[in-house]
Amino acid sequence: LNALTTRAAAAAANGKSTDAGTATAALNVGEWLSRAASALDGGRPPEPVLSSLVRLCCQCGALARALELISEAQAVGTKPRLRTLGAVLAAASTAGDAGTCGLVWEQLPILGLVPQDTEFACMLRGLRGLRRRQFEVLRQMLRDLPLPSDPGLVEEIGRAFGVEGVPALQGVQPPHALGRTEEEGDGRRRWRVGWTSVDAEGRCSLTSRYLQALDISAGEEEELFRYTMRLANDSGSNINFRAFQRWLQEQQPYDVVVDGANVGFNNQNHEGGHFQYPQIHAVIKKLRDDGKRVLLVLHPKWLREDADLTVFKRKRKKLDQITVGATGDPPECPEPDDVGPELAYYPHEPVTEAEMQAPPGSPLDLIKMWKQWGVLVRVPLEDCDDWYWLYAALDSARKGARHVQVVSNDRMRDHHWRMLGNRSFITWRGRHMTGFTVQSDGTESVYSVILTPPPPYSLQAQVSADGASWHFPIPAIPSRAEQVATGRPVPRREIEAAEQRWLVAWLE
Repeated sequence: LNALTTRAAAAAANGKSTDAGTATAALNVGEWLSRAASALDGGRPPEPVLSSLVRLCCQCGALARALELISEAQAVGTKPRLRTLGAVLAAASTAGDAGTCGLVWEQLPILGLVPQDTEFACMLRGLRGLRRRQFEVLRQMLRDLPLPSDPGLVEEIGRAFGVEGVPALQGVQPPHALGRTEEEGDGRRRWRVGWTSVDAEGRCSLTSRYLQALDISAGEEEELFRYTMRLANDSGSNINFRAFQRWLQEQQPYDVVVDGANVGFNNQNHEGGHFQYPQIHAVIKKLRDDGKRVLLVLHPKWLREDADLTVFKRKRKKLDQITVGATGDPPECPEPDDVGPELAYYPHEPVTEAEMQAPPGSPLDLIKMWKQWGVLVRVPLEDCDDWYWLYAALDSARKGARHVQVVSNDRMRDHHWRMLGNRSFITWRGRHMTGFTVQSDGTESVYSVILTPPPPYSLQAQVSADGASWHFPIPAIPSRAEQVATGRPVPRREIEAAEQRWLVAWLE
């Protein structure tokens, strides 16, 4: 299958069209191979086989058959991946087949697939000349792809506003160009597209408009809250998490929730690095001095008298995505006296004798202070502490503390994946995650803390309320083609950390 697809792709790249007879023969061989592979798996085609056959259909111009194969595979339990539907979308967009593009696009959310740069570029290309539908795709991109990065997509964004060669405008003066004309009532206005800068307050240098601070709606917050609940308790059998929920219901909302492990290990990824209780204490003390109501979330392994404080990379347990479509409450847990793990005590165990006798400034002494201050909550031994601090922050927001912040440098990428790429999570994270830096005087006795709250505007693609200006932050990273050529795809963390160049389109 791969050999057939490669030869067909090579022929297309050399400008050679595949005649009908050759195409039919190639497809017949491809389908025979697919049937043979399916027979080895109870009649269900393996997804890689389906993907190769679909790409072969696309190279041979048989888009209708490609869609039929995808439907047939779904009917017997094979879920197509984004690359498979993306191949059909790419072929349809090249052919200018807006109808097929639309059919593929409708299937993506049904299958739980989120389009990326390539798919958005194909969709915009396939809808050229259909302005209203292109703008619908751009608005969807604001939600699903807040950091568009591939040059091909940047090119198509410019074309949607009537400007060719947008990437080439960087470095020229002026760095913008006139686009197409819009009819508005009795008047006419033209789009202008170019590269701009945004100052610390969010003001665009070309349009003089201020970017918005985007947050999620109450409905999106409720959905995210339930997704987070399922991170910890998708099966409904986690009685310890249920106990945590009951304890949290009785608490007043918090202003700040601290990811204790992330703070404790900050700047410790080096020879001799170890878990730093004073760093956590410095952050907690600063927040309390600022009058914040604080919750510190820690795993019990850091509260032991014999805790192993060394830095080591432990392979995380691979967890499945949460149940598709299950955004309601998880099933009820068994009663506490049923067989299962021992119930955790919330918020923590009482102050121990060892903590009472601990020398001032020692780990146990600091733990004692956190308990006495009423800021500490201990998570169950078998659970991930991330679930608890995220749930606690969202719970506080639901209780009215809309300003709640999580102090952590963790971007929660793995949990975002488990939540099926929930699109509102990225927006929430952009407004409610406060970064930090902790520095010592060299003696590990005096620490300075710098908190980095979210900026006054959101670092993601957005459109103004009147629709007259669009801003797209473009990370300065290698193109998709360059990544493929080098064999090194740019990970999401590097995309998010890269320097942002702002692309703007506005009506004048």
